[in-house]
Amino acid sequence: MTFIDMVGHFSFLIIALSLMMRDIILLRILSIGSGLIGIYYNFFVASEPLWVPIIWLTVFMIINAYMIVVFYLSNRETGLSAADLEIWKTNFLGLTTEEFRHIRKLFDFQTYELGDVLTETGRDNHSLYFVTDGQLDVRREGETINTLAAGDVIGEMSFLTEAPANADVIAGDQTKCIVIDRHKLRSVMMKHPTFHLSMTNLFNLNLIKKLAA
Repeated sequence: MTFIDMVGHFSFLIIALSLMMRDIILLRILSIGSGLIGIYYNFFVASEPLWVPIIWLTVFMIINAYMIVVFYLSNRETGLSAADLEIWKTNFLGLTTEEFRHIRKLFDFQTYELGDVLTETGRDNHSLYFVTDGQLDVRREGETINTLAAGDVIGEMSFLTEAPANADVIAGDQTKCIVIDRHKLRSVMMKHPTFHLSMTNLFNLNLIKKLAA
């Protein structure tokens, strides 16, 4: 394998790693790094530079850099309490301050004891659960297939597909969650397109993390 081939593989490896990132800012940083390596690869891989991918990779890098700057500028003065900041960083990092305020109005804090059932296979799930503390077991046919902790989301697949729950989710310990009525959340998302996009990205990243587990 030549050095140029290794550079090309490394670029795609970074993209693969970025898909596992929960933090949208880190994902964008990795995308910029992948773009830089991709530009280097497309400049040297052929007898002459491949300008089409170079130009588009540059455009993607500029967009990602711009979104990172916008994110930090919009959140420089948050005006949020310490508790809200902790929830934002743990469960909703990637949303701007304004977007977090949209969803903050929908919060219902709940505590579940060991053995409490949050979702059941085949049943409609009317809520989304954002774990802030504790542990939840995801089970199919009585077998635990995954364990969820602070920062994880339950019910995002049902929310995106409007299908019944595809697994049982049971408290494996005393667990604290933010519970949000999915119909209320959908209503807010429909009114705010950028918030809709940010929440969809958050759900997709959480699903990718579960698939990678």
